[in-house]
Formats: sequence, C-alpha cells, structure tokens
Amino acid sequence: MSATPPRPWSLAVAVLASFAAGCLGEASLDMQGVPDYDNPNPPPPPVQQDGSLPCDLESVPAGVTLAGIASDFDRVVQPALVREVSGCISCHAPTSGRLFRVGLNGVENFYAIRAAGYLTPSSGSMLSRLVTTDESARMPRAQPAWSAQEIAAVASLTCQLAAVETRQPSSPPDEEFPPALLEAYSGPSVATYDNPFLSYEQLKGKVKAVFNDDWVRGGQDRFAQNVGVFGGVDYKDHFVEARVASADFFLGLDDLSRDVCLTAATAKTGPFSGLDLALPLTDIPAPSTKTYEMEAAAKDGTTIPAGTQILASTGGKSGSTGWNLYTTGTLTTLQPYAFPASATYRFTVKAKGDLCGPDLPNLQLKVDGVLVKEWAVANNTAYADFVHTQAVTSGDHILTVAFTNDYGETGVCDRNLHVDALVVYGPTEAATGTQRADAAKAKVDTIYRRMLYRAATSQERANGYALVTGLLDIEANATKAWSGLCEGLMRAPDFLFTLPPSYEAASGKERDKLLLVKLAQDLLGRPPSAADFTALESGTKTWEAMVDGYLASADFRSNYFRRMRVRTESEGTPDTDEPARLWTFLVEQERPLQELLVGDYSVDAAFQQVTRPTQHGKTGVLTMKGFIKNKPGLPHYNYAARVMTDFMGTLYEVPAEVFDMRGAATASSTVDPSSICFSCHQTLTPLAHQRLKWDDEGNYRTADEQGVTLDDTDRNLAATYAFKGPGMEAFATQAVKKEAFVRRTLNAQYALFFGREMRHQEDERVIYKRLWDVSQAQHGNLKAVLKTIATSPEYLRQ
Repeated sequence: MSATPPRPWSLAVAVLASFAAGCLGEASLDMQGVPDYDNPNPPPPPVQQDGSLPCDLESVPAGVTLAGIASDFDRVVQPALVREVSGCISCHAPTSGRLFRVGLNGVENFYAIRAAGYLTPSSGSMLSRLVTTDESARMPRAQPAWSAQEIAAVASLTCQLAAVETRQPSSPPDEEFPPALLEAYSGPSVATYDNPFLSYEQLKGKVKAVFNDDWVRGGQDRFAQNVGVFGGVDYKDHFVEARVASADFFLGLDDLSRDVCLTAATAKTGPFSGLDLALPLTDIPAPSTKTYEMEAAAKDGTTIPAGTQILASTGGKSGSTGWNLYTTGTLTTLQPYAFPASATYRFTVKAKGDLCGPDLPNLQLKVDGVLVKEWAVANNTAYADFVHTQAVTSGDHILTVAFTNDYGETGVCDRNLHVDALVVYGPTEAATGTQRADAAKAKVDTIYRRMLYRAATSQERANGYALVTGLLDIEANATKAWSGLCEGLMRAPDFLFTLPPSYEAASGKERDKLLLVKLAQDLLGRPPSAADFTALESGTKTWEAMVDGYLASADFRSNYFRRMRVRTESEGTPDTDEPARLWTFLVEQERPLQELLVGDYSVDAAFQQVTRPTQHGKTGVLTMKGFIKNKPGLPHYNYAARVMTDFMGTLYEVPAEVFDMRGAATASSTVDPSSICFSCHQTLTPLAHQRLKWDDEGNYRTADEQGVTLDDTDRNLAATYAFKGPGMEAFATQAVKKEAFVRRTLNAQYALFFGREMRHQEDERVIYKRLWDVSQAQHGNLKAVLKTIATSPEYLRQ
C-alpha cells in the first residue's frame, strides 16, 4: 500500500458460483498478501445478487490503515473517477446537482465516498453499481463499464476499509469532521464571491438610519407597495427573498431616491441636517477685461483668417478703426466667451452713427441671441461708450452687437452704425477666492460621510461639486440640485452593499468604520448608530465587545427572526412562524443547535419556551405544523426531501431516465438496491414512512383514513438507512449527530454574514474546522458560532 511499507501478500478471489448468474453463494473476498492492483485480468469479485460483497476480514493484514487505503484509492481508483470517457465526473462534477459529486482530489473523494456510505460491503455501494447487469442502474451510465482491474481494486479497498473499521471502532464516518478537510486546500483558485448586496429589510433599515424616513406617504407604505420590485418578502404575495441587483430593483430605487432625497433636502434633515443649501456655490474670481477690436472682424462668406474673433454679417472696415455696418447686420463673437463665474459683468460698446432720417441708428447688445440692451446712437463724429451691466451665468456665451434700422435717401444721406470695440469686464463683485467652492465641497464630503459612512476622496468632492453646479445650471433650484447628488449616492455600490467596496482601499479607523457598517447590517439589519461609531473609534468598546452587544440586542433578535422566516419559507402565520421562532430562541438563549431537530418544546410569539403535547417527543421543527404544511409525504416524498435538503444539505437531481420509469415505480421498488432510485430513496422512502403519523396539515394521528393503524417505523426498508427506528424522533436523534447536519446548521449562520454558504471543501475548510470546534466545545451554542464568524480573520479580511 502506498502509505505503508510493501508486504508480500496477494489478492485471491474465491468464486463458488457463476458471476453471470448473479448469485455467488458463500464466496468471500479473501486477501492473503499485497493487493495486485496492476493485474489486468483479476477474477471478478463475489458480489451477491442483492449487491452486497462478502469479505473475509480476517485475511486483511493488521498493518492496513485508513490513511493507506485513502492513498491507494487516490492512486488506483481516482483516475477512473475523473476520466472523460466512462468516468464519473461527467455526471457528478462539483458543479452538478447530483446527490454525490466527484472532485479532483482523490483522497478527499475517498473520505467523501466513505462518509456517504458508498464504500461498504452492503448493497447499494459503489461496487454494486459498477458490476450490476441492470443497465438502468449501472454506473457509469450509458458508457463503457470499468475494467476488471478497476472493479477488483474497488472491491479490495472496500473489504480493507471494512476490516479497519471493524478493528478500530470509532464514530461513524458521517458523524466526524471529514479527515480530508484537515489537509490544506490545493485545488484551483476559487471564483465564488460573497453576496453583500442589500436585502429588502437592510435597504429599509439603511433608509431609516440615513434619512430617518420610513417612506410612508399619505398613509401608504411605499416600501410595502414596492416589496416585489426590491425583492423582499411580505408573506402575502412574495415569499422568496432576492439578493441580486435586478433591473426592477433600480427602477424602484429611482422612485425611492428621488422621494426621500428631495424630502430630506427640502426639510434639511437626514444627510442635509444643518446644511445651508441656498448658499452660492460658484466663487467670484478677480475681474478681467476682454476687448474685441472690430476692425479685425471677418465678413461672413469670405475666407476667415486664423485668430479671427468677430464675424460680421455685413459691412466693411471703417477706416483704420472699427467696422461700418452700412446695412442692417451683426458683429458676433466667432467663439463663445467663457464667463468664469455666475456674476455681474459690464459690457461697453464703442460706437458712432451716420445720421439720416427721423430716427437715430439703433444699437443692440445680445447674449446668446437674446436682447439685453439697446441704444439710440446720436454721436456722429467720435466714438462714444455705450455701457450696460448684466448678470450672466458662468460658462460659454455668444455675444452680439447689432444694427437694426438701416435707412437711406438717395443723394441725400445714409444711416449707418460704426462699431470700434466691444469690451467685457468682470465680474464686478468683489473676488471671493475659492471659499464658495470649498464650502460646497465640504458639504459634498459631509453628505458622503452621512450616506456612505466615509469621507469623499478629492476626486469625489470635485465630481460631486460639478454635479450640483451642473444641475443648478439646468434649473435654478438649489434644493433639487443637492437632492440630485443624494440620488446619485443612493445608487453607489458603497450604499447598496453591506460591505462598501471602498473598504478595500481604506485603512485604519476608516476601514474599521466600514466593517462596522457591514457588521451592524448583517446582525441588526441596519447601519450602526452614531454612538456605535464613537464607541469603536474612541476605543471605549473593542470589536469583540461590539459583536457581543449586537448579539445581545433586541434588534438582533428581530433581524435574526426575519432571516429565519425567509429561510423556513414562512407564510406569515403563527404556525408557519413557529420554526423561525425556535431558530431564534436557540440562538438567543444559547441552546444546543441539536434542539432544532430534537427539542421537545416550542416557542411562543413572545419567544418564551412552552411545552408541546407528548406525541411530538424530541422532534423540534420536524413535527411543527408550519414545517409540515405544503410538504406532503407519500407518495411524493416532498417532506422527506425537504428535511434532507433543509437540515442535511442533500440535493436531489432527478435524471431524465428516472422520470421515464417513475410511473411504474412503487415504494418497495425504490428501495431495491439494484434500482436506479435507490441512491436517493434509501433515505427518502423510510423517512417518509417515519412521518406517517403526521398528516399533510401537521396533525397527529394513529390510524389512516380507513382506520388502519399506522406503522411509522422505517420498516427496515433499506439496510443502509442511517436513521432507523420508529417515528420522527428516531430520525431526529440520529440526524443531529451527522456532520452534514452540523455543517448545514453552521452554514445557516455563515450565510448571514457572507450571503452564501461556506466553501467547506475548498479554500474555507479552515474556518469550517474552526466553527466545528466551537460548536463542539460550546455544546452547539449558535451565538458562539456567530461571534466566531464575526471575529474571524475571514470576516475581518485579515
């Protein structure tokens, strides 16, 4: 064997009857030396008609060890498991929904197959599926059978394992921490990420904390009206919680953000508390002068020289200075003038006129084509200054000087307008430096801190300031402009995720603060209070003390109860809430997690322990009306499947070939070891029988509708059934010992923090072991488990 020194012993198989006949009498696998795994033509193993394998355990040498068997399995069986043709991984890949899944690590596969009961000499084993002549049950299905050499290796390892387990009795393999997971993970990198997206309840809690707004308008709860849009649960029409950023979610967020932000900005509450939103945003720079000399104008329709600043629609140069508009026309800035601030500016037009007729030449000044001032020009010999003061918003504007009333009398006179220059001066107000912009950016930072619980970066302050000023240019309403910034921040990932993505770039107290935001939302369903931030930042409370305080709070109980209502698919009734109340009671009272299935009591609406009728026995949630309803028993097995899925983590996938034969299947045929149904129904069928004394509505009974006394034992339907005995108490008392139950229950706590289950077989096996040890040492105290997660390096990103 690979893990022990080689020994001179060989494998011999005694076959007393024809293998093809499927009945092998009393033959047994007799080992008298080192298994010859390299023999290409070994005799077939003596598998019986029921799929069992007789093993001569005494012939297995004393030096055989569990570790050595695992090593040999990795070397001689694993290659067959993972090969593309006639392997197992094509159907049982880690990403499949099959009951059993095959990984890439042979030692880990060995321990997993052992714990699942597929490496025993009993019927229904891996070996029995490899050698059966029933094509509907043979593995690998619809592919070439394994070679005699490979089948002999599986048989040899099966008997060796049986011998080791007989000689060194210990906890059943499915009741211990998986030995393979004690080794460091060496597989491929993992691309499964946390899901910190806000849930419906966390969104409500965050809006309440940030805005002190429950979004009730006119007596209507707008959150309740949009519960489906936000992926929430109302126990009326919506029962499954969504945790993804759907398109509908963001449509709902449009309404929510627009309403709560504008309400807060108008009332100066929430993130706008104490902020004067009416103060000017744009600073006034020192005044400057810009002069446009009109003699340098270019006439429209001609070649425009480089550097030209004025375009004339008509006319020509007026001697050495100015431009003569001898017909109605305009002088317009070819490029817009950039006004540095929204302020007052002084415009000076130097002009004179050629007089003719009863009216004086009419001079106009326009900004962006809009008339702002006009004059009658009386001077006709020297240029005069025509001055106008005008408030202009910051940014680019086109300036125009116009002559509008051309007139002439043939041979007598001609009315014209001569323009020498246009001078723009301003702003005329006193310069303010950068104080207005700095003050506005400080407001941006304050809003960031109140909404995202962190300071804005310099770029974010600049962007926020630009957004507010840009919105103010569109509509001169400061309240709406600031509300627009708030709406934008409500769409930011730092607002919509329990752990703000900016956490990765933060350090020191800023980092601790953002992690506290996640902790409070995970445990309480809302962000921390100001007192919480102060306590952590000042050192008054350690991180551990913060966790203890949260776990002891009424908000934690309320939030945990909400989460368990979703997990148990409550319909919002007292009966369907009962399982969630028990979950919550166990955590709050630090009771053993096993009482989830073996508790002989219930918990009332006040979260007080109450006695149950004696017929329940030690069955916990399993015989609660709220758990049994909508999970009928025989013949559909829904109840049994849900028990195994909810509390043992078992996933059932029904292949197409099983659907094809379900019509002819019976309760007895499903537990035939040679049946394709056996791998699932070796558990589902006996468990469904154990539940028979509880009808589909969760009522206890001792006889069926015809008055026949009910037999709620497992009826010994499957020799491999791991929960033998009468009624649900027999199942429960044995199920709570299983590693799968402990892991599934730990995962329910883990998901509260990470939005997913542990990658216990991959890179998170270390934290799984830590949580396992805590649960064992603390007698199943789930509050201790929650604290361990919240203080773990994995949660703290250390």
